[in-house]
Amino acid sequence: MASPAEKKAGILIAGSLLVILAFHLAIQVAGPAFFSHPYDPALPDGTLVVYSGTIDDIRATWSGGHIIIILSDVKVFIPGGINPPPLRIGDQITAYGIISTFEGEREIIIQKGSDLIFV
Repeated sequence: MASPAEKKAGILIAGSLLVILAFHLAIQVAGPAFFSHPYDPALPDGTLVVYSGTIDDIRATWSGGHIIIILSDVKVFIPGGINPPPLRIGDQITAYGIISTFEGEREIIIQKGSDLIFV
C-alpha cells in the first residue's frame, strides 16, 4: 500500500500530465494561424509565416521530388515526401511555413501538406 507521501506524489504527477495534455490540445486546436506572422520578406529566416494568394506557377525541381509554387509572386517550397493537396494554377490558397533564404531568394517552406489551405 502506498504511503500518504506517495499518494500525494502520484496525484501531483497525474495533475501535471493533465495540464500538459490540455496545453497540447489547445495548441493543436489553435493551429499555425495563432503562432504565425503575416509574410514580410524583411522577417528573419526561421520565422513562422502565413501568406495567401493565387497560384501563378507550379514546377517540380530537377532532383529531390520537391515542388515550387509561385503564390502571387512569393515562392513556396514543398519538400519532397510531403503530399500537398491537388494544386492548379489559379487556385487561391493560404500557405503556412517557415521563411527562408535560398540562393538569395526569400521563400516559404511548408512542413506538411495541411499547411496549404484552399481559400
